[in-house]
Amino acid sequence: MHNTKFSLFPLTQDEKVTCESILSADNAQLLVMPTHHINEFGNFMGFRYVCDPYVNANTLPIVRNMFHGTTMIQCDVTEEQILGLMMASKENKTKMLEFLQGVEDACIPAQLDCIPENTEALTSSGIMQATGLRSVDSKHWTPEVPDRIGIYHAYIKGYNRDVRTHRLFIIVSGGLNKACDEFCNLMIDVGKHWTANDVLVSEEVWWLRKACLRARCRLLKQLADKFELKVSHMEDIQSYRLHQMVMPTTDTLEHDISGFSGNRIAVYNGCMDTTKNINGILCNMHPSEGVWLFKGAHKASCFGSMFGSHEVCGTFPINSPKVKRPESLNVVDSSCIVRLHSVSEKEDYMCFDENYFKVLESMQWNRDNGFEALIPIIVGLK
Repeated sequence: MHNTKFSLFPLTQDEKVTCESILSADNAQLLVMPTHHINEFGNFMGFRYVCDPYVNANTLPIVRNMFHGTTMIQCDVTEEQILGLMMASKENKTKMLEFLQGVEDACIPAQLDCIPENTEALTSSGIMQATGLRSVDSKHWTPEVPDRIGIYHAYIKGYNRDVRTHRLFIIVSGGLNKACDEFCNLMIDVGKHWTANDVLVSEEVWWLRKACLRARCRLLKQLADKFELKVSHMEDIQSYRLHQMVMPTTDTLEHDISGFSGNRIAVYNGCMDTTKNINGILCNMHPSEGVWLFKGAHKASCFGSMFGSHEVCGTFPINSPKVKRPESLNVVDSSCIVRLHSVSEKEDYMCFDENYFKVLESMQWNRDNGFEALIPIIVGLK
């Protein structure tokens, strides 16, 4: 059955038909998010799907950008550096365009055959040993051009502090497009021979989820170097060749598959599990509006940790979806946006009003936790 108690507006007829199609497996459940919509490719987005572990894998609503998400790093800079960056609009655009073009020109897309080789061999003494490194990529790859990447600033007030401080963040959204597309094709080709649990524990899921995060963290380090910004970083010990990546402050997956209460399997589409350890929730708005950082429960982490329960909800929408309107009524400032490739039509995004926040409260988010609006200085888009 599909549950629409958190839906902000009624399902369209097309969405109802799609929901019924998704719920083909026995005992499957669908929780519709307040941000549900049909995207530009005609796919229904914004839901949590739950099923039994033994159902056929081809019933899982896997998308072609599985494990894509948004990752943030806080920069170690002074307020003078932030103000200087905000004043250098022309230079920022030039650097961002050079960065995007450089990523595209140097890109060697990751594929599923980059997964580490875990084959074992029988030695003369009768001992099984690995013939390759168990966690290191078997082939070299580099990140693809992200959906969006940018530098943002905000006046942040901590939970126990009265004074706001000016902070700088770098945020990237995207993943490994080619490898994720191959994974989706794999589910179509052999999904009927797997169970949902087989998919959950497969090496493809394990590697692809981590590789998408590593790609985002590499891009964050590369952009930080381009703009000469200091960030916490480390060596990517799983890469085939030497690469540096950041140690992320916050990471929010847009599409994921994970275990669920009662030994069941959950697929998250345009939403995330709030019962797992988090450090705030990143929500992409219109590129010129920036990113909203919703805070979790008041705990040790900077931006709040886990909250809610699966019995009530335990899920949170993580983007402001694009909407189609006959005529745009929004006037947005695009001076901070750089596009690698131009778009032919105007993009409008869903607005978060008072009704939306009331729905979030019913989904177990404590409004007193608050959120931070991260304002863009420069944003690069595909």
